[in-house]
Amino acid sequence: MTQRATIHRIAREARPYYARIAIALLLGTLAGVLNLVAPWAFSLIVGRVLAPQPGHHPDVPVLYFALAATFVALVMQNLATYFQTYLTAWSGQHLIARWRVALFSRVLNLPLGEFDKWRPGELIARFSTDLQMMTDAVSVSLPQFVVAMVTFISSFAVMVYLDWLLTLTLIVVAPAVSLAVSQFQRLISVSTTRTQERIANLSSNLTEILAGQRVVKAFGQEEYEVRRFRRSNEEFFGAYMKLTQFIQTQPLVVSTIMVMAVVIIIWLSVREVLVGRLTTEHVFNYWMLLVALANPLNRLAAFMGDLSKAIVGAGRVFEILDLPVEVEDRPGAQALVNPKGAIDFENVSFWYRPADPPALSDVNASIAAGEIVALVGRSGAGKTTLVNLVPRFYEPQEGVIRVDGIDIASVRLSDLRRIIGIVPQDPQLLRGTIFENIRYGRLEASEDEVRAAAHDANADEFVQLLPDGYATQVGERGIRLSGGERQRIAIARALLRDPRILILDEATSALDTHSEALIQQALERLMAGRTTLIIAHRLSTIRRAHRIFYIEGGRVVEIGTHDELLARGGAYAHLHSAQFA
Repeated sequence: MTQRATIHRIAREARPYYARIAIALLLGTLAGVLNLVAPWAFSLIVGRVLAPQPGHHPDVPVLYFALAATFVALVMQNLATYFQTYLTAWSGQHLIARWRVALFSRVLNLPLGEFDKWRPGELIARFSTDLQMMTDAVSVSLPQFVVAMVTFISSFAVMVYLDWLLTLTLIVVAPAVSLAVSQFQRLISVSTTRTQERIANLSSNLTEILAGQRVVKAFGQEEYEVRRFRRSNEEFFGAYMKLTQFIQTQPLVVSTIMVMAVVIIIWLSVREVLVGRLTTEHVFNYWMLLVALANPLNRLAAFMGDLSKAIVGAGRVFEILDLPVEVEDRPGAQALVNPKGAIDFENVSFWYRPADPPALSDVNASIAAGEIVALVGRSGAGKTTLVNLVPRFYEPQEGVIRVDGIDIASVRLSDLRRIIGIVPQDPQLLRGTIFENIRYGRLEASEDEVRAAAHDANADEFVQLLPDGYATQVGERGIRLSGGERQRIAIARALLRDPRILILDEATSALDTHSEALIQQALERLMAGRTTLIIAHRLSTIRRAHRIFYIEGGRVVEIGTHDELLARGGAYAHLHSAQFA
């Protein structure tokens, strides 16, 4: 997205705040115009009090009048600046707050295929550094930019009125100033994008290491990771200093050009006084206006740098906001009423990227309501992909998946996922208490319902032994609980949801015998009467299933019970012999 397109989009998004912004602009204009009162008042003091014309006495009342006018103007200017800054900041912060929520919502609603393309640290950088640049620009730079711009324009207008000939010198240097500012804006924009990419790399590195700290320690790679982080940090430092160099050089170049113009103007104006064409009061007023014009011009260059950074940040935020969301419900999408949980796969094919071989190819299978089906096959055969299509985490490119005879693509997505419960192999717990993690399955559940689910999941046993019971904090990703305890919390969460369809990624092979027995009991209660798809790793689970789907190369090549498939002597029998014999 180009800078111009980004600015137009910001303008469209800011429409609800146009009234406040208009008032803020008027107040900024007032503050800028009031900046001219002091030069005018001081010129009166010089011309009428300190250096009156020959034959005139110092006009003392003019001194008091000028001082009073200056005092009143400064007070009014401060009040106008305060309210202008508040209104601008309120409008800008409210807009950014909306974008922050929209950004969060968009990330949550990204299709998994799109979400997998982004590193978590890069997404975090969009929330933190990009939005922060916009916040700084809105809260600080934009209000001051308005005042500085009005001061510059009004000072220039009065200077043209007082002496257009002297002011021609400024008009001559204007193209040079404009060229310098435009060139630096381009450099600042490019450098800002590069800097944001570097901070995203740094954030991604940090996020990855914090999540995989145990792996780092297990392999003794602390020094390697420190070197890698130091390298990313140095790349960010270099990019940031290059950006700082451009931002700081811009006002220096503009200031140098202005100083040259000011020196020429002072020389010319002194000559005009010496020849008697201009008075001392007139020249002093002109010089004061010149100072009032030069100061905001120097600040305008710095503010332009901040605003350019903010525009780049906005463009990076819009890049996320424009990503596709999960497929929206079709017009007239059906509701699932009294679902039973029967599932049918009809000629289903799926691939993650067009250039890749299909992960699933022409899958045909039917699962009766309440049936337990074990999905068996070698790693990469397509088991996880198949179960991920049921809750529509991914959409098949070909074929149809039906629940109770209804195409799930024509069902309201919220209804579909409401009847599905998932217990992953590595259960993801959220930061908070055990109680909150269980109730995440159904937020409106009562305390008794939460405790009943925990009891059925064999979790109540260990929770009661904890000092804080259900108020125990589980830590980041449930790190304060053991693997078996996290698994039982996940089962309790699924029980509380009371789904018609269960998706289980069995995860008992790494647990001790006691934990495994407790989880197997909990799973028995969880699966009772529910359609269950299990990515099976253990022989006990496979034997418990009503039927087995043996998947190979993205196809369901064998279907039957454990004994039937063994007797058939096919692919399942060979895998069973290799793994379970």
